[in-house]
Formats: sequence, C-alpha cells, structure tokens
Amino acid sequence: MFCRVRFVKRTLLAAVVISVSVGSLAAAPNDKPQQDDSFPPFSVFSAAVQQYFDKQPKYRDGDIISQSDAKAVFRILKQGGWDVTNRAEILKEVLPDSDYMVVQLRTKAGRKFMHQLSRTPEAYDRLERFLKLPKSRRFFRGLLKGPDGYKLFEYMVTAKGGKVLGQQLSHTKAGRDFNKPTGHIYTAKQFTERLSESHADYLAGLQQPEPPPEPAGN
Repeated sequence: MFCRVRFVKRTLLAAVVISVSVGSLAAAPNDKPQQDDSFPPFSVFSAAVQQYFDKQPKYRDGDIISQSDAKAVFRILKQGGWDVTNRAEILKEVLPDSDYMVVQLRTKAGRKFMHQLSRTPEAYDRLERFLKLPKSRRFFRGLLKGPDGYKLFEYMVTAKGGKVLGQQLSHTKAGRDFNKPTGHIYTAKQFTERLSESHADYLAGLQQPEPPPEPAGN
C-alpha cells in the first residue's frame, strides 16, 4: 500500500510539472500571438466589395465609382472586422460624386458611352485630363450624343497617333502630363486592388514583433 501511495504522488507531481511547463511556454514573451492567422484573408473582403457593387442599380462591371461608393464599402468592411486604417488616403484617390465626369457618365447617354469606354480602363485617365482642357466640356457633351464618341479616348490610349496627340496636348498648360495616369481610382476593380495592398500592409503590421517594454524609471 505504501508503494502504491508513493507511485500516485509521483504521478501527480509529474502532471503538475508538465502543466506548469506548457503554461510557461504558451506565455513566453518571445512567442508572438498568431493574430495574422485569425484575421480573414482578403478574399473574404473582396467578395464583400463585389457584392456591394452587384447590388447597385444600373451598375455594370467597369463603370465609374465615386466617393459615396468607397465610404459605403469602408463601412461594410468595418462591420466585417477590418477597419481600413488608410481609408482617408484611398478616398482621396476616388473622384467625388459631384465631379463633372462622374455626373456626366451617370446620365442615360453617359452610361451608354461609359460601357463602351470601360473596355479600355486607361481611357478614364485620358477623359479626365481631356475635361481639363479649355472648352472641352461642350465638345464632350457632343461626343455623348454620338454613337462612337468613346473611340476618341480609346484611340488616345491604344494608337500611336493617339499618344502623339497626347504628347502635343502635354505642351499646353491645361494638358500637362496628358499621357500619364492621374493616380485616381475609377473602377471597382482598381478599388479592390488598392484595398488588397492595404490588406497586405495590415497583415505585415500584425507580423511585426512587439516593441520591448520601456525600462522602469530609476
């Protein structure tokens, strides 16, 4: 009986030692919590973005988006667990709802024009720069009424002659950098790609080691 009691005591002691060792290992300061493993992958958020735009009346892939769309998406992402930290920066890259180009492309004639224009996404850049030229708005309204008005901006992007025309316009004050991207986000696809970069940066931040504790004061 005495030997049996000693065996039980040794077994309990071993169990306590193992338990303490495992607990110490889990709480070790050098081990980083696996926060990045629990954070949803970007595919979850990109699906939410696509779902938002799919629900918008009259929306078609490639259509121009505006700041109200971006704000709505940011709210949805926050509800899904991701508060986009650089949303203000991204929002500046999206045109406001009151922008002349956005307003015109959302008219009945403008949507028909836009659905053709969106086959060449870079054409949005050229159109925005074109609308900064003197008397361009009146000319643009005429293009909206015609069947092939979009081809002018498609030509500016895809044809050598169109690029030469852009170079010539770049020599004017209003047409400076005509052939260069504006840096603006025009479509849901571009917006999603921008969010993908932010998501990657966010995950990278989660993987950074915790800063060492500040030394205690003397």
